[in-house]
Amino acid sequence: MSVLNLENLEQRSGWLVLAISALIMIATLAATMIWHGGDSNSARPESDLPVVVIQGYESPQRCRECHEEEYADWSHTTHASATFSDNFQVLLQQTAQPGECFACHTTGYNTSSGQFILAGVTCEVCHGPYRPAHPGESMSIATSASLCGGCHTETLAAWEISRHGQASVSCVACHEVHTQRTRAAVVTNALCLNCHATHLQDTLHLEHNTITTSIHCVDCHLHRPAGSDEDTLPVGGQALIDHSFAVAAQVCANCHQNGP
Repeated sequence: MSVLNLENLEQRSGWLVLAISALIMIATLAATMIWHGGDSNSARPESDLPVVVIQGYESPQRCRECHEEEYADWSHTTHASATFSDNFQVLLQQTAQPGECFACHTTGYNTSSGQFILAGVTCEVCHGPYRPAHPGESMSIATSASLCGGCHTETLAAWEISRHGQASVSCVACHEVHTQRTRAAVVTNALCLNCHATHLQDTLHLEHNTITTSIHCVDCHLHRPAGSDEDTLPVGGQALIDHSFAVAAQVCANCHQNGP
């Protein structure tokens, strides 16, 4: 066989691989979109799709077979709808480097090819690709702040300089993993009191507690930055809530506009 024929064969093989990869990506994206029933703000899959295995990854349907409750919690979150939300689609059209968006808004993104395995932030982003020996072989349990910080970069930076960060109080200590909600114990002070019971006995905290019982730790230590509200979009890995846990002067001014 001539060198020219070999080169032509290699080129055709390369194009064939690219074509197959593209078809796989389109198929998985279309399948995931079907789960969302056409509502970009609702991530609840309504149909039972077959498990899709691509490069070691499997769809959340595999996890759902044994973890129905966790699947249900996850399916309504911004993680589940990360690729489909209206806000993301708008921002995606505005960026010159869409790959940077897919790196955090999809599962199994490949920086070399620019392709991803599954749409949305699925189970395997945090637990790793499915292990064929599971459940005999345990899946990874993701608890490190660095994993969350891979996408929530600015939030991680604020946490790292905080006393929580210095004491290695991880994200999952305050955040429920599958629902993405803040743990109820955080809002009621119960979780904070595990480590900060003595702080509530000083003059400053006692004074606030006597004013009204509705003032909780999070009201002052987890405030929204000035200018943000429920409709503000978290962009660039920045949460809407400050994670340095420092009490800003503006927080005090919200209640003490005319002085103490």
